[in-house]
Amino acid sequence: MPTLSSDLVLVTGEATDELAPIWDLEPAEIPTALIDVLPAVVDTYAIAAAAVAADAYDAQREAAEVAGLFAAIVAPLQEFGTDSLALWGTKKLVSLADVADARTLVEGGLQKRIVNAANETMTLSATEDPQARGYMRRTRPGSCDFCRMVASRGGVYTKTSSRFACHDHCHCEAVPAWGGRALPVGPYKPSDRPSTELDRARVRAWIAANL
Repeated sequence: MPTLSSDLVLVTGEATDELAPIWDLEPAEIPTALIDVLPAVVDTYAIAAAAVAADAYDAQREAAEVAGLFAAIVAPLQEFGTDSLALWGTKKLVSLADVADARTLVEGGLQKRIVNAANETMTLSATEDPQARGYMRRTRPGSCDFCRMVASRGGVYTKTSSRFACHDHCHCEAVPAWGGRALPVGPYKPSDRPSTELDRARVRAWIAANL
């Protein structure tokens, strides 16, 4: 059965495919082309991701047989900073050898913005739904230690001001926690990979901002 996470992989994949022809241009032409194209691509697929998330919220609510009527609230689009993304991702682009690195940076930022639209829809709906306790973070197989750690921190979030902390190439998803039911996310189990100081710094920064 498809999950929100798997659906978002498809949506973001379609978005990156839209940008694919740009990477065949001469390096000097790529930044301008991205500035021209990125806003429409991000808006289009962010809207799609938010709609997919709204459908997923309603489906999860129905499957859990939650009482009362409530329809998911699609979060309004935000300013995505697409010009900044284009310039940041291509600032060191001076030759064909740099194109692969620039593409990785831009596609990561694109994916983050699209997935954020979905997660904002889930978190907004879960905090407005009278029958929901709030929302939790669910990771996908192979997620980084940072995401898995954050998924276990703080339990159920009950306010939209708690930043979801989605990073580039991240497909974690916000899931509603229903009143009177088992929590949808289990406790954190650390991996065998030693955490780095960067991992620990990211966790500390997120905790300081959100807990």
